Amino acid sequence: FEVLVEEPEEALPPVNADAGALGQAVCNLVDNAIKYSNGGRRIAVRLRREKRHAVVSVRDEGIGISREEQQRIFERFHRVSTGLVHDVKGSGLGLSLVRHIAESHGGRVTVASELGKGSTFTIHLPLVRPRGETA
Repeated sequence: FEVLVEEPEEALPPVNADAGALGQAVCNLVDNAIKYSNGGRRIAVRLRREKRHAVVSVRDEGIGISREEQQRIFERFHRVSTGLVHDVKGSGLGLSLVRHIAESHGGRVTVASELGKGSTFTIHLPLVRPRGETA
């Protein structure tokens, strides 16, 4: 696999985070990108700022996820109902763990995917607000 890492030119402002937990979340996303690659051998990990959030995305060129399935993939024990799922080991807990980690940090996780063209999973984490700044 070729893993492309895209970082911003300037360092991002800080986030209040458990580095180990966030590392686990990103590892889960990369692991899924590998598992469901279906021959696509490129994965992009991108770090950037979007307004008041630090954002990390993992994009693959794999099998993709139908719109119907996208609503359920973050549920515990849910696995996408494609033929490939039977060839891939897993418990269906990885994405629910990613969601839990993002939400426990005040953030969220989203997915953009198209069948046969791959998926992009994105973790959005709130930046630490400068002292005295309000919402």
